[in-house]
Amino acid sequence: MRTANRNRRRYSVALICLALILLCVGSVSALSANYTVAENGTAYFAEVEVLQAEEYSFTEPGLLGEPVPVEATGIMLLNATGPVNYTEERSAIRFPEGNYTIRYTAPLSTNELTVMLDDASNITVSLPEQYAVTNPLLGYVSTGGTVNTTGNGTTILWDGARSAQVRYYDTFQEQALIIFGTFWIGLVVIFLVPYMIVRRKRE
Repeated sequence: MRTANRNRRRYSVALICLALILLCVGSVSALSANYTVAENGTAYFAEVEVLQAEEYSFTEPGLLGEPVPVEATGIMLLNATGPVNYTEERSAIRFPEGNYTIRYTAPLSTNELTVMLDDASNITVSLPEQYAVTNPLLGYVSTGGTVNTTGNGTTILWDGARSAQVRYYDTFQEQALIIFGTFWIGLVVIFLVPYMIVRRKRE
């Protein structure tokens, strides 16, 4: 009887530990980071959740992956009760440790958005309808991204990721690529066909 009770206790302890682990994993994976590119493509609006944090830096990866400061504007720090005061430093903010949602706007100099996060999050990048990513010669979506295109724009989602990268293009860039490609194909045909005809005659 004692052995049975001991086994039951061990089983109960194991179940409790498993439940705690699942709760912890669930809370981490529930974090979200949403980025929306502006209509004119010159900036993006971000809404990022952080867990047990007391500092947040506004950066983007440089050429070698190093953090490069981003000039963020319209910064808002919110918790479950509403806006929270913070201390602003160079490309960073400090605040009492806790769980928060951080909103801000940052500039875009190219048609590319790269995200690097400290914690695994569900990352979403939303593009207005004039931009696309499906042409592999012009667009790019990093590994794990799921692309969903509707009449209102394009949304790319990464589940439980710490990084994401999107390169997008507009209609003008796609048309320019088609014209450029058609031009070079025409040149190849003009010069290659006569050469092949002459070669066959010689043979």
